[in-house]
Amino acid sequence: MPEIFVPKPREVARLALLVSTVAGAVVAGRYLGTRKVSGAERLADALLDTERLRDASGKMAEASETGLAACAAYLIHVAYRASEGLGAAAGADDPVGYSRTHTHPYTHAAATVLTEANAPEHLLTYAVTIPDVGEIRGTRRTGPLKMAGLSPARATPDTAQITLTDGYTTQLESEFEVADYLVTGRTRLYGSATMRDNRGNVGRLHIGYDGTIAGTITRETRVIGRFEGRVHEGLNFKQYQIESGG
Repeated sequence: MPEIFVPKPREVARLALLVSTVAGAVVAGRYLGTRKVSGAERLADALLDTERLRDASGKMAEASETGLAACAAYLIHVAYRASEGLGAAAGADDPVGYSRTHTHPYTHAAATVLTEANAPEHLLTYAVTIPDVGEIRGTRRTGPLKMAGLSPARATPDTAQITLTDGYTTQLESEFEVADYLVTGRTRLYGSATMRDNRGNVGRLHIGYDGTIAGTITRETRVIGRFEGRVHEGLNFKQYQIESGG
């Protein structure tokens, strides 16, 4: 019969101490080696990624639901990028009343973020102008730290209005939360969002704790398309073929 090795209690304690020390070193190294970025700076950078909105602009006459889907994709992308590394990479917040503006070097989109409050929650209002495309107005809140399981988490809801060419307007509200994993350095964004436009489309989506996105766009209670994807890969929209006269 083969001999079975059973570690002594002292050896188990030494191993546990070693694992704890290594994990602590990883966390400390990640924290100390990360450039600290304020929430306002991170949000301003994220707001400038307007490619999906530029692609959708001018196509609403063909299928307005694709415009709503583009706005939803933009909202999720901004929320994820603005929250990435919120705990480990958070720098000092801008003082209340301070406004910062970032401009994209190629599209010339300009994002301005104003710090309205830092406590008890972080409150930012923002405005984005996209030449020949449209504009965005919104508010982002970052709530106090809490625990979600074994991970620190914060509520990060957004309220925004996006106006594109041809008078197309979308209003969006999210109830997202962010869990920051110090060891892996990977941020988890989860929660739900609703949106509606001035063409009769209503969108609802949910992001699971694992980052999976699911949801629908409806018009007059009829499902005309579905959302799918993963947060770190991007949102996809499957448009349904709508029968004429239906």
